[in-house]
Amino acid sequence: MLNSLRAADSSRMEMFEEWYRESSIFVDERKLSFDYVPTKLPHRGEQLRKLGILFKGFVATPGANPVKVVLLGPVGTGKTVVAKYFGIQVEKFSAKREYAIKYAHVNCHKDRTLFLIMQRVAQQLDLKVPRRGFSSHELMHVIWNYLKTGNSFLVLTIDEADYLVRNAGEEVLYDLTRISEDMRDQEYFRTALIFIFRSMASLAMLDDSIKSTLTHNIIKFDPYTSRQIEDILWSRIVDEGAIREEAVDEEVVKLIGDLVGYDRGGRGDARLAIELLWRAGKIAEASGERVIRVEHVRKAYSSVFPAVSEGVLKSLKRHELLLLYALIRVLMRTGESRIPMGVVEREYRAICEELGERARGHTTVWEYAKALRDMGVIDIRLSSRGFRGRTSLLSIPYAPLEPLKRQVEQIIESSPSLA
Repeated sequence: MLNSLRAADSSRMEMFEEWYRESSIFVDERKLSFDYVPTKLPHRGEQLRKLGILFKGFVATPGANPVKVVLLGPVGTGKTVVAKYFGIQVEKFSAKREYAIKYAHVNCHKDRTLFLIMQRVAQQLDLKVPRRGFSSHELMHVIWNYLKTGNSFLVLTIDEADYLVRNAGEEVLYDLTRISEDMRDQEYFRTALIFIFRSMASLAMLDDSIKSTLTHNIIKFDPYTSRQIEDILWSRIVDEGAIREEAVDEEVVKLIGDLVGYDRGGRGDARLAIELLWRAGKIAEASGERVIRVEHVRKAYSSVFPAVSEGVLKSLKRHELLLLYALIRVLMRTGESRIPMGVVEREYRAICEELGERARGHTTVWEYAKALRDMGVIDIRLSSRGFRGRTSLLSIPYAPLEPLKRQVEQIIESSPSLA
């Protein structure tokens, strides 16, 4: 019993000792978090420029006119971080002048009613208001009175507006669109608004009176391409200093770009890309390695999305399995993320010779490769720079290789030879 207690105590000490150890991978993990606002926003300069133009009257001559802008785009396209970055710049600009423009950001996933939204705004303005005893409109008046008394102005972002409409109805959105006019004194419009929507369909379904108010100033955010994803990740690594630069293999960033980039069939979601980089870093760190490698990315991806199922593997033809096995072996041997078709085919023929199988012709092997791609087992794309001519590159970005190799070996060993 005493020995068991000592062993348990020892394991607890080892766990706590890890906290004191300097990471060989990360410098500042906070800079990979959802809430972090970076100092640079790659590929969102045009959206920031449009915001600046639309808000120029309100910021340069505060209160001259009410502004309502919609940021529109899918998840992970930079809408929230652009709004927050813009808010920081607005506050910095106004701080140099004789007036103050405050920025408040409310996420309607958390605050789903007009009262909760106004309460959140009051908190961000450091206003002490009771949790109960006020109506939402009374809270609006408290906020307006604070702005007027302090000769201040407010840029308010309503994030996840689609969610607000679905859960609280159009009336809340209508009340919010009226804030600019309701929080007006004789001289100034005290409030300007940014609404963040994921879908144009959500806007199209609104009542005409609300729609006409919101659809004049729409700034669109397209999903990121693979190259843009790479730039965003390198910016977090190099410009922001989230991860040690020497701890990231260049192939890692390329692979994440391929997995997530919209032009490669991914979501174009920068949040997902940053999460994959963080998860891969954690996997490398837990393995005692000092560099994030492509295999860590595969493991990270399979932890977010399920890897290739055993049912799919068992449904493959024998020579489809042999070709897949060849690709796995070359990927593991080289450490590369993509392998030319010719190299994989040579490995396939070597495996056939090892197993006493009759290797199939090039055209048939290419059909096997396309079948594996169509079933979501491998990825195929044409080479770009770095290769002579145009060649097909094969990869397995979706699953860690070692367990996949064991699965494939077991199925090959248990299935009959058709030589």
